[in-house]
Amino acid sequence: MRVSNLLKKLIPNSALVVLSLSLITTASPAQASTFTRNSPTSAGLLPTGVSEVGGIVLDLIGANGTRVVSQLSANSLFHGVTEVDAPNITIGVQSGFNTSIISALGGGLKQAAIRFTLYDGDTSSSGLEWNYAKQQYEYIQFDNFDLNDNSLLVNGLNFGNWSAVNAQNTDYQGNAGDYGFSGGGFRAKLLDTAWVSTNDAGLLSDFYNSLVSSGQVTYELHDADPGDQYLDFKRGIAGDLIDVGQDPTIEDPKSVPEPSFGLGLLGFGVLGVSSLLQRKKSTNLAPNNP
Repeated sequence: MRVSNLLKKLIPNSALVVLSLSLITTASPAQASTFTRNSPTSAGLLPTGVSEVGGIVLDLIGANGTRVVSQLSANSLFHGVTEVDAPNITIGVQSGFNTSIISALGGGLKQAAIRFTLYDGDTSSSGLEWNYAKQQYEYIQFDNFDLNDNSLLVNGLNFGNWSAVNAQNTDYQGNAGDYGFSGGGFRAKLLDTAWVSTNDAGLLSDFYNSLVSSGQVTYELHDADPGDQYLDFKRGIAGDLIDVGQDPTIEDPKSVPEPSFGLGLLGFGVLGVSSLLQRKKSTNLAPNNP
């Protein structure tokens, strides 16, 4: 017997309607990551124009509270084998910090956050590893060979250990991936995105002074044991995101938007249909989530 006919015999028509609607509304489409779109600075949500994933995003909060955001495109970043005699690898250089941008920061910095996306970073204690017996990748716990070996340098200033950041796995478009958060570092054979942030007054003062003197931001990875790594800050990013970037931009203050009128009507409509079906149905079906 066909499954559809069997369902009709077992379940009343009104209940089938509810079941069908439930299956539609409980489907699990890809969920965009909120982690990659929300900066750890007090400004929070990144402005429109910044990609969901990929590149290097710099979020600065000036001494006066003004926000300046920039993004280097993923396509402009480093990819290649690290050299044994070159412990510092330049990932990318963000220009555009001219006098008007610097002046907008009010003479200093209160907060800074930087977002990186990297495939197969090898700085965590977990990741995917090939199982030859099963002929497939498996997610396991193991110390990657660059665990606690890499530091982030920003204009020559040490912003911390790459293994100390909590990175989230996403797909190529920035949807939350199957492997969640690393708990520390960029994992093997996974596309991970993480934020590095600071409100350290001394570090921010030095960083601000470097912006004034150079007008740019140079991002480097320092490797304690260089020459053992292939780094690719381009891999795994969607074609429509890989070239997304912007010069330093002063964000205009925004008020919190009111809820969309259209969304409000949609909500009322769904509630109305649900209420009508509730009155008509003879059984209370609670299908399992897929």
